Amino acid sequence: MNAVIAIPLGIVPLGIVGVAVLVPLVREYLEFRREWGLSVPAALLAAGTLFPALGVGIAASMPLAGRPSLQWVTTIVVTIAAYSLAVSAFRPDAEPERSR
Repeated sequence: MNAVIAIPLGIVPLGIVGVAVLVPLVREYLEFRREWGLSVPAALLAAGTLFPALGVGIAASMPLAGRPSLQWVTTIVVTIAAYSLAVSAFRPDAEPERSR
């Protein structure tokens, strides 16, 4: 007798979102390692700043709960801005300071 494994439908969208988030995050990590020359812990921390940035985006959009479309857009825009600001702290200086 053939056994059929049923996958709950809620897992499929969650998996799609997970892949959509994790693939670019791995790319970011690799960029931090290769192009920025960050160590493994520093690259993980830099890429990991996405999660607190998402928290900031969610918190900033809470007052817009009555307008889901605007809330979603606000969450994304604020998250991207917070992530960019956080990651910029990890960027190596373009030119090191010269000591006198």
